[in-house]
Amino acid sequence: MSSPQKQRDLVQTIQRGMETSTLDALRKENRQLRSRLDGLLKQAHVNEKKLRRLQIQEMNLLGLDSLADVISTLTVDYPRAFDLLQVVLVLVDSDNQIQKLLEQLPAGAHQFQGVMLLPDMTALEEIFHNSPTPRLGEYNPAIHAPLLGHTRPVPLSVAMMPLLRRGRLIGSLNMGARNAERFATNKDTYFLGRLATTVAVCVESAINHERLANLGLTDPLTEVNNRRFFDQRLEEEIMRTMRGKTSLACLLIDVDYFKRINDSYGHQAGDSVLRQVAAVLRQHLRGQDVLARYGGEEFVALLSAATLERAEVIAERIRMALEQCAFLQDEGKSLRITASIGVSVLRPRQHRGEFKRLGMELVERADQALYRAKESGRNRVVASA
Repeated sequence: MSSPQKQRDLVQTIQRGMETSTLDALRKENRQLRSRLDGLLKQAHVNEKKLRRLQIQEMNLLGLDSLADVISTLTVDYPRAFDLLQVVLVLVDSDNQIQKLLEQLPAGAHQFQGVMLLPDMTALEEIFHNSPTPRLGEYNPAIHAPLLGHTRPVPLSVAMMPLLRRGRLIGSLNMGARNAERFATNKDTYFLGRLATTVAVCVESAINHERLANLGLTDPLTEVNNRRFFDQRLEEEIMRTMRGKTSLACLLIDVDYFKRINDSYGHQAGDSVLRQVAAVLRQHLRGQDVLARYGGEEFVALLSAATLERAEVIAERIRMALEQCAFLQDEGKSLRITASIGVSVLRPRQHRGEFKRLGMELVERADQALYRAKESGRNRVVASA
């Protein structure tokens, strides 16, 4: 073969090799692109499922008015729906208004284990710096335990979502997961950020809804519940007591010789005394107990799961606290007062009849006991037989 022919053959061989190499490279690149495309399609499918599930949860949440329902959905339903160890709702409650709202709900504040109330925004600002971006990462007890609580088992990864309304930090929604990858720092936060926005709107709306509802159920002078609220809660507490087969105690508290205070010192002094009496009563009752101004200088309290003996002990503590308290007035003056207290109890064996009738009988027996306390000299506790 001539030398030129050899050269042409060599060139053709090189060209075929280059073509083969290029083709192999193109095939390899094509496989890589297909793999990436498959990954993107798979992720898009996963995201679509996440979005649909999130939309369902959002619609359920947006349909709730009750603060109790919103809290229960977030802290009880969401861990099951999203396969989480825990969900904690943290709210800033600088004026204790949210605490009061929770205490006035039928379940009482003690039932909401997944809620954490903070006196100010300091702890949240240290984490979020007023940014709307959720914080993801490995669980660190020094950082996360104060806003998640001390749970067992501890989460391996955590998502902390700031709740912002009109640029103001009102709280956070915090989630703990069983595995370290669930909320790894490299994960996208779009869905969590969207959820946080919805939760912030719903929580604020529910709080405002409860506040509006309570305007007609709160005594404006003493800031405790009014008679209307008490009548509503009485039947609920009777139902709860009957289901739990426990006892329910009722205290009727009446300030002795209250008319003399108004006549001698004026109605402003009388109003001041009632406000301070209400404060003393709150100090000696549990969060799940129901306290209301029953009318005039009378207050009423329902003590859940309290025996007659226990109710008498609490009533006596209240009587002594009122007797020993100096009720401050203008110009540094103070008044001393006493109170008479009637006690009754609904025992498990008495759980027969209509709820409303049982409630009326419970209050009536406390009223009869109060009457005997006043007839026998006032400033004493008398229990119904």
